[in-house]
Amino acid sequence: MDFFSAGLALACLSFVLGLALRLRGGRPGGRLPRRVPASGHVHKGRGRTLAAGLADIVLLRRTLFGGSGGRLRWGGHTLLVLGFLPLLFLHAMDGIVTRQLFAGYEPTLEPWQSARNILGLAALAGLGLLVLHRAARLRALSRLQDWALPGLLAALLISGFLLEAAKMASPADFERMVADYFPEADGEELVALQAHWARENGVRFARFLPTAPEVLEQGRGLHEDRCAGCHAPTATAFASRALAGALPAGFVPSTGVPSFLWHLHVGLSFLALALLPWGKFLHPLASSANLLARGGRRESGSPATAFGRNLALQACTRCGQCSLRCSVAPSHRVLGNADILPMDKLADLRAWLGRGPDAAPSADLVEGSHICTECLRCTQVCPAGIDLQDLWMSSKAALSEEGRAGVDGEIRKRTAGEWARELGSRRLGGVGSSGQGLADRAESFWGCVQCTTCTGVCPVVAVSQDPQRDLDLTPQQIMNFLRMGLKAQTLGARMVWSCTTCYKCQEHCPQGVPVADILYELRQLGAGVLRDKRGRS
Repeated sequence: MDFFSAGLALACLSFVLGLALRLRGGRPGGRLPRRVPASGHVHKGRGRTLAAGLADIVLLRRTLFGGSGGRLRWGGHTLLVLGFLPLLFLHAMDGIVTRQLFAGYEPTLEPWQSARNILGLAALAGLGLLVLHRAARLRALSRLQDWALPGLLAALLISGFLLEAAKMASPADFERMVADYFPEADGEELVALQAHWARENGVRFARFLPTAPEVLEQGRGLHEDRCAGCHAPTATAFASRALAGALPAGFVPSTGVPSFLWHLHVGLSFLALALLPWGKFLHPLASSANLLARGGRRESGSPATAFGRNLALQACTRCGQCSLRCSVAPSHRVLGNADILPMDKLADLRAWLGRGPDAAPSADLVEGSHICTECLRCTQVCPAGIDLQDLWMSSKAALSEEGRAGVDGEIRKRTAGEWARELGSRRLGGVGSSGQGLADRAESFWGCVQCTTCTGVCPVVAVSQDPQRDLDLTPQQIMNFLRMGLKAQTLGARMVWSCTTCYKCQEHCPQGVPVADILYELRQLGAGVLRDKRGRS
């Protein structure tokens, strides 16, 4: 079995095995409890839903309007998709696709030769934009796998350009074509044809060739008669021809360089196929399928099947937009728990659900899940259309059913007064203390005039029939407690732990009091106290 057959067989085996393991029956998603759809959900007709899903895939609408950096990412994705997919189907699979569609197809004829260069450069430019976006905005959140996919695609494209350039300059390839299509050429004809190809197509022959006009004219005639039917001038492959001209002066590809580059290029292609169902490499397939299933919907609350959830678990591209927009992302910088960020939490959630019903979730997953405020931002900006809101709410319910309610659950086991007595003797800071937090500096909340604007616009208060019973304290009462130096009494207030960090209170405060930031800080302080308490016990 030759290299090509063996490589293709192994790559296909890896692809089939990986895909079977990733999509096995939808069982991981089936472990999550069912949720009742939101009453405001409106179901579109099937035709309209399919059209909206296709528009998301083809036009990349969610990427274009996906928040900060959306246009840069959209430009990168568009160039990559429009460049790479035609190369895949019309070039890599030309024997299956292109030859069947176009009579007389030859890869060295026009428009295929120039189109291959244009598409390859477009794909490389798209990769460059995506790498630039990730390096500028997501470097701290990126892992090795986030760089592996663009790195492999870049190596594949660059090796393709190098292979074409080496073949252009290779006298061995020229001699092979002469042996196949012009075996009867005598010495004078061969020299004339070599002179023409060296001058017009950039072939690098080791020996000196004549440049007399009559010899070049003879070579041009032989070329038109014997070669032009299958070979357009290599100048039309402008990028590869320029690369061939930039090769070192002593470079003679007959030494086996084209063969090495062919094995490298084909080997990278097989590696990409083999890795496609593994890790992040699956996302081009899974995210497209999820966008079709979502049918253009950006809201949460639609009925979720086990298969639909499993598809959503596989569709993450790790683009980082959810983490950039996450309401509780600041806690990641404080606590260092990667599972607070949606894209890392999703990976650990998928791993936990895939390990079986008896597997225990990690402490990081429990903490990261319960810190989530269910603000819906991640679902609204996800370019892959993942209903993250459904996954977070369902997974928190599943964790609570297993007795892993997290810090939030522990806090809610006692009243605010009980926590105040528990924490009263600890050094928590207060007005006039040496603490450095917002809740420790009088200027942060001293401007509060108890106008109740923050309470009036708070959605958490609005959905409560009895705020004093459900929340213990309202936002403006918490500010007043801090003014009186009663910081310990605020940490266990359910308002602190129910806040969705929507920032409406802070945006509407006429005095500019950072209400939401203070509530969030109190929550983190309470979580730290409880974490220390667990460590001592």
